[in-house]
Amino acid sequence: MVSTDGRDTRWVEHREARRRALVEDTLRAIRRHGAGVGMDEIAAQAATSKTVIYRHFGDRAGLYAAVVASVHDFIHHDLAAAVELTDPEDLSVLARDLADAYLGLVERDPEIYRFVLSPPSADAAASVDPYGGLPELIGGHVTKAIAAHLRRSGQDPACAPTWGHGLVGFIRAAADQWMAAEHREPKAVVLARIDAFFTPALATGLAAVPQLQEQK
Repeated sequence: MVSTDGRDTRWVEHREARRRALVEDTLRAIRRHGAGVGMDEIAAQAATSKTVIYRHFGDRAGLYAAVVASVHDFIHHDLAAAVELTDPEDLSVLARDLADAYLGLVERDPEIYRFVLSPPSADAAASVDPYGGLPELIGGHVTKAIAAHLRRSGQDPACAPTWGHGLVGFIRAAADQWMAAEHREPKAVVLARIDAFFTPALATGLAAVPQLQEQK
């Protein structure tokens, strides 16, 4: 039986805590200096040296990957909560609720959003997905919500994956375009457009889904 040295465990925990702290300092530096923040500015924010940062993350690409993972965890939590809070009996407003949550996150931290979507190097771009599987995760939540609603109504849930993942993809693309615009419109304007398009479409679509056939 192999025993674990308590000192080794404490060292691993210390390194993980230090990495988390450096990621938080990097996020603060991004908010302060913008998406193009330099390593010198990040080191100054963390009150340390670039050497220490590289020791924990290897290079800027490694730090970028850690920041992306942290941001994805935060966004996933908030968007999953938005789906959960949507009235299951009135899923026509699901697009509006999800868009409101996503655009709100983007609006509160625009520089961090831009940072995540701008890998620092070709190597980082090749090895780190800026979306990190997030659309698939949120699409899965939306799919489950739609499927559960249809099953409760005795309807065929086969359309749920197409609608769920398609809805998330649309909102993500709309948010990217919104953030890239030279003159960004108020969030309420974009949200109203999404609401005007998807709420009646979902209401009509959900009502038109055929009933499940009883198995004989």
